[in-house]
Amino acid sequence: MALASWLAQRWRSLLARGRLDPRHDLGRRGEDLAASHLATLGLRCIERNVRLSAGEIDLICETADGTIVFVEVKTRAGDVYRGELAINRDKRRRLVRLAQMIARKRRWLDRRLRIDVVVVVWPGTGEPIIRHHPGAVTLDS
Repeated sequence: MALASWLAQRWRSLLARGRLDPRHDLGRRGEDLAASHLATLGLRCIERNVRLSAGEIDLICETADGTIVFVEVKTRAGDVYRGELAINRDKRRRLVRLAQMIARKRRWLDRRLRIDVVVVVWPGTGEPIIRHHPGAVTLDS
């Protein structure tokens, strides 16, 4: 009886945190694909899913010239081309605040910083579509 109660509680906990949500798996696959795509462009992924009290940065990468790139990944299923629309004014402000907090914490304030957006669309058929927007959000937003 105690095991059944524990399993039910664990299930509710995972469900509440979105771990059983199919969107969580889709988002993870999108982040994996975005990281691979960025690697082909010469960026090295140095951290993933950095969580702070103010929110989360999906990927942190570094370019060959030492620029730190904070990456927001938006993944969509189907023939949806609206991932970019999710980066509204509030989201841009949050990304800037997170990038500044992380740069301060990691002592990267002397480095060039950039915020990119990568949109991954998984259409009903065929290969995923990747749209990379370097410098999509400016740090002075």
